[in-house]
Order: sequence, then structure tokens, then C-alpha cells
Amino acid sequence: MAVKMNPDMVRAEVARFWKAFQNKDAAGLSDFYTPECSVFGSLSRRPEPGRLAAVRRNREYFGRLSVLRISISDIDVVILGDASAVATYTFEFHATGTAVLGQPDEHIVHGRCSHVFAFDQDGKLKIFHEHMSVPAA
Repeated sequence: MAVKMNPDMVRAEVARFWKAFQNKDAAGLSDFYTPECSVFGSLSRRPEPGRLAAVRRNREYFGRLSVLRISISDIDVVILGDASAVATYTFEFHATGTAVLGQPDEHIVHGRCSHVFAFDQDGKLKIFHEHMSVPAA
């Protein structure tokens, strides 16, 4: 019998995602995304493939001199059938010493994130879409 989607497993994956990000685990971060995943980053003007976003984040945020501090709010989960779900939550993201062009420090206090999770063909829970944003000032 296939595993049925539940809110706790989605919340656990969101926590693992941010732990991989904060630990600068490039391979681990990339593994969260399906090959067809699309991502809107907090500052992006257009979507990009999930694995490309992971490579860019590795280059920009995972340098040996960068310091990352991340916290997330409680995670709301809406289950969509037995095999997919949407997780929504807010986050704080503080990065110093990054390789982001023109912005070596980044501070997001009221970030918003939505992840669409589903089981891939191998039965692993993966991100099929990610959207991060920052409220307008």
C-alpha cells in the first residue's frame, strides 16, 4: 500500500529543507526538487528550475565565509488528495558574507513561502513548486 500524505510529514520536510539550507548542504538542498520543479525566489522576477535555484543558492549563500540564520513560523498544510499538499508559512532569513552581487548581506524579516509537495515516481516526497516573497514596503 502506498504511503498516504499527512501534514506531519510535510512539516518535517519543510524543516529538513531549511536545515539543509542553513547547513549549506548543496547536494541535500538540490535533492528536494523534482526535475520539473519551478521556483520563484524572494527577489526573483521570473521562475527558474528548482535545481538551478539550488545551484545558484550554493554559489551565492554557501561560501565558507557566509553566515546564515533562518527561522520559520508554524507551517499550515493543506492536503490535496492522498499524494500532494501545499505548505505555507513565514520565515526570517539573515545572511552575511554572501556572494550575491551588490548585496553581501541579506535580511528578510517577513518572508512568505509556499511549497507544493507531492510524491515522485519513487515514492519520495519532493517539492514540485516553491514560491517565496517579501511584502512590499
